[in-house]
Amino acid sequence: MKIYVIVALYYPQYFEKVKKAIFSIFNKTDFHVLFVDNSGKLIPPNEPEDNIQWLRGSNVAGEFSAWDEGYKFLAEKGTLRCDDIIVFMNDTFCHHRFFTFYDRILYRRTIAHCTCNGFYGELNSTGAVFYVNELPLSAWISSYVFISRMENIDKLLPFNSASAISDERIAQIESGLVQRKVDVPFFSDNLNQHLSHWLFPVNGNGWYKAGATSSAILMFKLKAIINEKLLTHKALENDLDVNDIYQDKLSRIYNSLRNKFYTFYKRHKL
Repeated sequence: MKIYVIVALYYPQYFEKVKKAIFSIFNKTDFHVLFVDNSGKLIPPNEPEDNIQWLRGSNVAGEFSAWDEGYKFLAEKGTLRCDDIIVFMNDTFCHHRFFTFYDRILYRRTIAHCTCNGFYGELNSTGAVFYVNELPLSAWISSYVFISRMENIDKLLPFNSASAISDERIAQIESGLVQRKVDVPFFSDNLNQHLSHWLFPVNGNGWYKAGATSSAILMFKLKAIINEKLLTHKALENDLDVNDIYQDKLSRIYNSLRNKFYTFYKRHKL
């Protein structure tokens, strides 16, 4: 069993911390890293590390197209085996939240206990059941990191599920954004309402770029949100066991506190 880490990169200033964090997590395992550079600014002329490869990403769908392209790149090499563990990350995993030794421990524990039908990440919820394509969900995997065995990945492809949305539905979604609301036809009303409050916050409790962005970027972000929700939907549709990396009581308390402290830290520019 080998660990393959596919990392979607966009922010050049994040790279060194991302690389250091990845090596600190996996340094005692047999692992290989593929960096997918969506910025076009990061690929070095020569890579000194034997277990690192680089790929230029298209950035047509942010991290989701990067993961599609990265996984296809590795699959076409013919070296992946069914029991290999694939870790998908973007470069915010250790930036848009505090990332400590305890997170590293939990990531290692998840890898060590990764089951044949397990699908792992940080679970988030609205506190109520919602529906995606009429399937009830109580939570979703936050897509800054998710983990599963290679044998499960083909069931989840493409990660850029939004690329298959019909023109008619895209027009409906775009019309909703003009009216400052989320109107995804295959999401339940309560999920659309939750996302509307997040993309168009009235009290600052929402997307950190809300209020200072273009309609094109808003649509790009909403497509990423759609891809994120459809990822968990696909996992459940394929009978995968969706698990929280922060699943025990202590870990849930830790995760809640680190997120609250980070929000306080950013809000007060500490």
